[in-house]
Amino acid sequence: MAGSAMMRDRRFMRRRVFMTLLLSYLLILLFPGLVFAAVYNRIESVMVDNANKLNQALIQQAQQIVDSKLEEMYQLSRNITSHPDMKALLSVDGITNGKENYAFYNFMEEIQRYKNNNSFVRELYIYFRNSDIVLTPGLKTNAQLFYSSLYAYNGMTYEQWKDQILNAPHYNSFLPVEPIGRPDDKTEMLTYVHSLPSGERRAPEGALVMLIDKRQIHTWLEEITRSNQGTIYIKNAEGQVLLHTGSGESLMTMQEGSPSTISVSAHSARSGWEYVSAVPDEVFWGKVGTVKSWALSVLFIYLVGGIGACAFLTYRAYQPVRDIIRLISEKKQPNPSAYGNEYEFIKTAVKDAFVQKDAINDRLKEQKPVIRSHFLQRLLKGHVDAQAVSDQSLEFMEIEFRHAYFGVALIKLCGMGAEEQEKTERVWAIMRFLTGKLVEDHPLYCFHCVELDKDLVAVILNVSEKDHQHKASLYEWLGKIQELISGQFETGVIVALSDLHSGMEQVPVCMDESMKALDYSIFTENRSVLVYDDMKHRSGLVYDFPVDTEVQIIHAVKNGETEKVEQLIGNLYRSNLEMEHKEPELARLLFANLLSTLLKLLNALNLKYEDLFEPGLKPLEVINKADSVEDMYAFVSSLFQQVCEQVRKKRINNASAVVDKAKAYLEQNADDAMLSLAAVAEHFQITPQYLSGLFKKSSGMNMSDYLAQIRIRKAKELMSDPDITISQIARLVGYNNDVGFIRVFKKHEGITPGKYKTLVENK
Repeated sequence: MAGSAMMRDRRFMRRRVFMTLLLSYLLILLFPGLVFAAVYNRIESVMVDNANKLNQALIQQAQQIVDSKLEEMYQLSRNITSHPDMKALLSVDGITNGKENYAFYNFMEEIQRYKNNNSFVRELYIYFRNSDIVLTPGLKTNAQLFYSSLYAYNGMTYEQWKDQILNAPHYNSFLPVEPIGRPDDKTEMLTYVHSLPSGERRAPEGALVMLIDKRQIHTWLEEITRSNQGTIYIKNAEGQVLLHTGSGESLMTMQEGSPSTISVSAHSARSGWEYVSAVPDEVFWGKVGTVKSWALSVLFIYLVGGIGACAFLTYRAYQPVRDIIRLISEKKQPNPSAYGNEYEFIKTAVKDAFVQKDAINDRLKEQKPVIRSHFLQRLLKGHVDAQAVSDQSLEFMEIEFRHAYFGVALIKLCGMGAEEQEKTERVWAIMRFLTGKLVEDHPLYCFHCVELDKDLVAVILNVSEKDHQHKASLYEWLGKIQELISGQFETGVIVALSDLHSGMEQVPVCMDESMKALDYSIFTENRSVLVYDDMKHRSGLVYDFPVDTEVQIIHAVKNGETEKVEQLIGNLYRSNLEMEHKEPELARLLFANLLSTLLKLLNALNLKYEDLFEPGLKPLEVINKADSVEDMYAFVSSLFQQVCEQVRKKRINNASAVVDKAKAYLEQNADDAMLSLAAVAEHFQITPQYLSGLFKKSSGMNMSDYLAQIRIRKAKELMSDPDITISQIARLVGYNNDVGFIRVFKKHEGITPGKYKTLVENK
């Protein structure tokens, strides 16, 4: 009977959990509208995204087609503007003579030859301002006759044509499509204008004008717009519409965000043009109805299969609960009658686990003093990262540092007789414990005590501010503590106090200072409180070799700064040894410390002692046998000078290697027009400033001048070939155009490359 009752309880418990999970899943099916809305929103976003991607692909295709043709036109423009006869023809002034007419005729043939290779440009003409001549591949006439008879613009007078197109500065400029031609035969064409000479921005001497038939561009673009029934607009860099195709809305309506179109754009980095595609929304919204039907079908399937899925998911969801029950049951036998369901059983098991955790925490609290003592000892030794210590960790160890300044006081128990020397460790432990308690019973400051050695106790002080009045109070408080401990144990007590420093990370420094002050106790009698602040200014008893000074010496040696090293060592010498009553032994200790620093430097710099100094040299013996402090100072300074000299030699060798590699790189890549100081520095993964300084110091010239010499040398070699023009040579040696090449060549050689080439050919 008992077994059957337990089985019923388990089944009841399982049935309740299972039904709860099943009802939870079924509730989700009560909201199919939410699912439908989510699907619909997703459909709409997908459709918009697909339309944008399609339009983007089409507009990029249009951009690539037009840009390829524009590049051919730019090449034609470069060929004409860089023609060797262009400069001479631009300078022709007034009525032309026979020789000049012949030059114009030859130039017409050159233009015709160039144009025959370019089918994109329908017509082109060149205007020469000084002579008022317009030159086409088949015609030479004046500007007035040319404009009125052949290529007049609608709505533009002859004066406007000259002022706005021919005489105004242009650089690869495009004008919107306009009807152009004879009064009785006009064609819509796109105008390209480039002022002559190329690059002239203030007072052009002429202009190159090319006319592009709008129908030719329409032919390419309509193949694209036909697929999406959209419109393509082309704008220049100033936002001006150059042309458009298709049957869409106006550009202004599209820019104002018309709800009847979806627009995408692509920007050409080469021409600066922006290609804008506007597609009517009815083109793709018609597909939404089909997708909606699909969504409704999915919703129906979802509802039909949802009930079965809920049952399956409920079974799957119950499995983890069953596994947890089984796992807990291995350690604890459940009593089904005591729990309403599995969750109650799990909650009870978790509660028991928390009770066990609390018991563990209680045991941990018992060990808290040991943990706190261990932390404070590591803090004094500098083994704690102060930045990584959290407030929660300090709170757990019941350590409180409320103020910014820290100090360390060491309490040493001494002066014991022969009988007391036999004290056991247990007695010493009691004395250390009572010492800490006596300090804690007089809490004038925030502090924490920690036992360090058999007869040594440290007090980590945390005070609010660093001033002399506060220090005086601190000295007075430590004096009282000393008297209490001495009276309690009837033994000698020495208290050593460090200076006050800001930040918990300075506690190891305080510990080091208090140890130095404690070492001073061998020089004192009848004085129990030793202050590091007094010791460091005391002449003849201690020497001052700050840690930051040693760090500065190390950095100076690593940088090969001999003068700075001599200055730092000289400062140490003067601050410690140029006073009265200084004992030679302290000088030996100071210079021995400097020798220790030197040996550490040799190891850090991968330098061998025997490679730098003469064989058999023993620095410590030299110091011990020196007759005067000046001899010691001179000897140690000479050692540091030798190391600095070796460091400088290594750095010079490394710098020379970098410069040699840079020169080789310049030699190999001189024909690259994009070659620059920044590019070379990036290749060698160093900064441009550092490379420039190395190059200047090593070779005596700037990198740009060195590169110019290489290019001029290579240009001279090419000038021996009579079939190569100056413009071609300029590009072959790394210049974008012959203007920059001519300027550099004349600067370095004193003559133009054209004259030099003539001299070479004559020889």
